Amino acid sequence: MLTLVVMLTLSAVAVSSDYPSSSIRFNLGVWDTADNNLGITVHHTDLDDNERLTDVQVSGMSASFAFSRMVGERFAWELSMGGFSDSESTVLGERSVIRYRGDYYETVYSDSYSVSVAYMMVGLIYYPLYELDRAGSNVLGDLGSFVRPYLSAGIGPYFGWDVSWDEDNITDANFASAMGAYPGVGIDVMLSRHFVFNFDLRYHFVEFPEPLKDTTDYSGLNAVAGFRIMF
Repeated sequence: MLTLVVMLTLSAVAVSSDYPSSSIRFNLGVWDTADNNLGITVHHTDLDDNERLTDVQVSGMSASFAFSRMVGERFAWELSMGGFSDSESTVLGERSVIRYRGDYYETVYSDSYSVSVAYMMVGLIYYPLYELDRAGSNVLGDLGSFVRPYLSAGIGPYFGWDVSWDEDNITDANFASAMGAYPGVGIDVMLSRHFVFNFDLRYHFVEFPEPLKDTTDYSGLNAVAGFRIMF
């Protein structure tokens, strides 16, 4: 609560009335931890003439949402939330019929799991080259009127949970939480006065006290891209 009061007080610092000082940001991307392979993979293994094992993995898909407000011309505070999810399903299929488009396998057994990590962070953004004047220029010259690189850092709680299930029941579920932090870099590209393309790169440091799907360390690089709406 004290942190929020301080942020709101700092927000009262004057910024140029010619430009919006608040924004909301929506991003999608990837979160690369040491324990996952990014992307979507499907792998088939024929055990014999009648059985096939299919493994489907969806790894490292990430999303984030944030609200920020400028504090003067170089700094902004930010409240952000986001996370990522990994999932894997292993299906044993038995050949049942031959169809004109190929063999059909009927599921006789399946085993699946999902692990997710979410965060709620308080952060600070620093625009080292951002000295916006009424003409809309900065130390980058004409390029600086619409390209704004920044550095960022934040701290807050991380929440993780995993769930395992077969074709009939949930077989296991776990929950854990921990404090963590991130340093980051990014860039805002001003497409208009109120609409901004954003690319954000952060490294999350987080380790849970108990394992989620065989590991406690979910630290990793989080790369996202999206849009910032300024108002």
